[in-house]
Amino acid sequence: MNRYSMGDLNEFYIDSFASQVNPKIVERNIKSGQSFNLSLRYKPVGLFDIGLYGNYQYGNVKSSPVYVETDEFGAMIAEHQGSYELRTEAIGVGISSTWYLSHLLNLQNKEKKYLQCLHFGVELSGGVGFSKAKTEMRFKTFPIGSFYEYFDSRDFQGQIGLKVEYDFTKTQIFSTFGIRFGYQYFKTKTLRDRLDNDWVVLSKYPVNLDFSGFYFGIYLKIGK
Repeated sequence: MNRYSMGDLNEFYIDSFASQVNPKIVERNIKSGQSFNLSLRYKPVGLFDIGLYGNYQYGNVKSSPVYVETDEFGAMIAEHQGSYELRTEAIGVGISSTWYLSHLLNLQNKEKKYLQCLHFGVELSGGVGFSKAKTEMRFKTFPIGSFYEYFDSRDFQGQIGLKVEYDFTKTQIFSTFGIRFGYQYFKTKTLRDRLDNDWVVLSKYPVNLDFSGFYFGIYLKIGK
């Protein structure tokens, strides 16, 4: 689970535009999202490991706007129920390393077995994040009101946090269970559309994505 800032997106797009039009497109802000991570690491010594990571994270809001179709005199012809989604997502790749404070405390040589199986340390990672914001509206009974747009950017992504893990088995498969928590910095430039134009709401509000915030999750290790 990640907490997101998303200040410009929430203020400039949702608060200043999407919640003000008729019908209202969406009113709820994006404040959090989900993240999935995969890493491949090598541990040359007990003090640290290093390797590559890849992750996918996203946050979204959905709504069901109703469009009232009228004639030239303002009389209602029909109501059209639609579906709308604003989705922010990013794929990140880079280098990650964990420095095990438990090794400095010599826990691996303690007499008690549970201390030998306990590991904790500081995790650092940095790489490139490929981010995107998608807006999609669908009206089954009023196709002319449907639209799909996306905006993207490529920027630095970094995390610093703590990891606590425990070796619950000595086999080579599913050997360690752990938790990780920390802070992610991931703020994009102004997003650009498929024609390479800046996303500027109401011709004056440039929009960027800000995935920065605290994260918390669980993980499973395969191997030693």
